[in-house]
Amino acid sequence: MLRTLSFIALPLFLVAPAAAADLRSAKASAPVAPQVAEVPGGDIFGFTSGTDVGKPGDKGLALETNGSWGIADGRYRGIAQKLEFSSTLADNWAFAGSLFGTWSSLKNNSTFNDRSSYSFDGISFEVRHRLIERGASNPFALTLAIEPRWSRVDAISGRNATAYGAEFKAQIDAPVSDRLFWAANANFATTRGRDADTQAWGNGSASSLSTALTYSVVDDKFFVGAEARWQQAWSKSFFGNLDGQALYFGPTFAFKPADNIMINAVLLPQIAGKARNVSGPFDLDNFQRANYRLKLAIGF
Repeated sequence: MLRTLSFIALPLFLVAPAAAADLRSAKASAPVAPQVAEVPGGDIFGFTSGTDVGKPGDKGLALETNGSWGIADGRYRGIAQKLEFSSTLADNWAFAGSLFGTWSSLKNNSTFNDRSSYSFDGISFEVRHRLIERGASNPFALTLAIEPRWSRVDAISGRNATAYGAEFKAQIDAPVSDRLFWAANANFATTRGRDADTQAWGNGSASSLSTALTYSVVDDKFFVGAEARWQQAWSKSFFGNLDGQALYFGPTFAFKPADNIMINAVLLPQIAGKARNVSGPFDLDNFQRANYRLKLAIGF
């Protein structure tokens, strides 16, 4: 399991002499307060999110295209799209509303007929709060988020499978140097949904841990990095039996052609996994062989 280590150092204060003559000398000789290194805003890491929530009045529009391929039963290709409008209404508080669409292509599956279709796939609303701000004595920032969602399509089969759920997110990041940046996320999602095959209602949950490093190749304009993501599927609304797990690892890229535009790309193949009661080096029953994402974000 990935572990995030953080520390908080006590601030140091310089006490100036009371005498006016000594005060000028003290100011001249006192050390300059260190400048706080920041992690650039926007999606610079990949699937892993940074802690930036913007400044009050900031607004943004983002289009995510999340793709995947490879399952245990049949030939699968899928794309999930998310159109998000976000706004920062107060210090350290950001809100977003999203629309979803899903395209899936499934062939030679033992349960579902061959199918290729694109469908509207529901809505979500997200609240993000930066709980801990970065400071001169603390390089780490922490943001918490919750995203309730209604979905109406099974991602694999493309058939109707209404579901209701919420994802809880913890995001931390820190500068390693003036060009190298680190982030980690811990997410948990709980869902109640209707099975696309039997149409029976059931519960499930999923969790993930991820960490990423990215390097600013060109002065906060072009970033290259790597990301590791460990995902788990559970049998009940809050954990239960572990149905499967998968470890993904791959490269990330981010390009900022203008101050208000960010383009992000990531490719994560599954490098290890295990489904319950299934042998093999991967979990293709609960997860896909590879995931990728392309994201365009515009601020205004």
